[in-house]
Amino acid sequence: MTYGWALLLIVLVVGALFALGIFDIGMFTGSRAAGFTKVGVTGWNVAGSGALTAKFRNQVGSDINITNVNATLGTQTVSFSTVTAVSNGQSSGTLTLGTFTTPPSSGGSYSVSVKITYTDTATGFSYTDAGTLTGKVS
Repeated sequence: MTYGWALLLIVLVVGALFALGIFDIGMFTGSRAAGFTKVGVTGWNVAGSGALTAKFRNQVGSDINITNVNATLGTQTVSFSTVTAVSNGQSSGTLTLGTFTTPPSSGGSYSVSVKITYTDTATGFSYTDAGTLTGKVS
């Protein structure tokens, strides 16, 4: 019986620590881009206003046109559909992909799922690349 009460107390304390954000993964991982294979994300930012900006690097092996980028934060999705040419081995300029209406508070962590659609200009075929961006709201 005593062990039961002790276990219940531990569960309540751990639950309270999670609720306070003590175990927030973003607090420990910093900024990270994971999963991208052909079109890398070399820099990104989620501002306190919700604006998502990013730079992409072409690692395909030939010139590409980025035709669409969808970014999802929680249940919100923003889309960028301006065709952007990126030469082989080069990076794009900074692109404003969209603005999330309810971003995490400044200093809070985020995890944004990104799907990039691009066309290989040498073949004309369309491909997709996807990954996740994590970090803290600036």
